[in-house]
Amino acid sequence: MIKRIKDVDYLVITAVILIVSVIVNIYMLFTINNYKYKIGQQSYIKIEDVKQKNETNMDILLKSIEGGSIKNEELLKLYKNYDAISSDIIELWQQYGSYTQNAVPMFSKSIKTDKVIENDIHGKIKEYMLSTLNREMRNEKSKLKLENEDLQSFKDMYEISSRIDEYFDKFYEEKLNGVTGEEKEKKVVEEHYWIDMLEGIYNVSDDYVNLQWKIEAADIDLIK
Repeated sequence: MIKRIKDVDYLVITAVILIVSVIVNIYMLFTINNYKYKIGQQSYIKIEDVKQKNETNMDILLKSIEGGSIKNEELLKLYKNYDAISSDIIELWQQYGSYTQNAVPMFSKSIKTDKVIENDIHGKIKEYMLSTLNREMRNEKSKLKLENEDLQSFKDMYEISSRIDEYFDKFYEEKLNGVTGEEKEKKVVEEHYWIDMLEGIYNVSDDYVNLQWKIEAADIDLIK
C-alpha cells in the first residue's frame, strides 16, 4: 500500500515537472519570438531610412557631377546622410547579431561574412565628406569644383548609390510588389527580409572596399 502511494506521488511529481517544463518552454519561446519581432521592426525602420537617404544622395551626386560643382550646403547634406546611413548599417549589424543569438541555426537566415568593419564603405565616405567640407570651409569657398580626385570620388559614390538603389528596386519588385504600409512592414519582419537587404548592401559595398578616399585631418568643430 505504501509503495503504491509512493508510486502515485512519483507519477504526480513527474507530471507536474513536465507540465511546468512545457509552460516554461512555451513562455521562453513566446518571449524570444516577441523579442525577434521587435528587432525586425527596428531593423525595418533602419532599412527604410538607408533606402531613402541613399536615394537623396544619388540625386545630389548626379546633379553635382553634371554641373561640375557642389555647394557647401549640399556637401553638408551629403555628410549628414552618409553619417546616418553608416550609423544605421552599424545598428543593423548589431540587430543581426542579436537575432542570431536568439535563433535556431537550422531555421534562421544567416549572412556569410567576416569583413563587416572593412566593408563599412559608407563610414569611409562619411570621413571623406567631412574632410572635404572642412577643406572648403578653411578655404572660405561657397562651393567645391569637382575635378581630378574629387570628381572621381563623386563618380564612385554615385556608382555605389546607384547599385544599392537598383538592388532595393529589384528586391522590392520581387518580394514586396503591391505591398505597402503596415502590411509591408509585417512582411519584411516576418520573412526576415531586412537580413536579405542588409546582405545585399554588404555585397555591393564589398565590390568597393579597396577604393581610396582623399581624407585630410579634419576639425570636427566646424561641422555642427
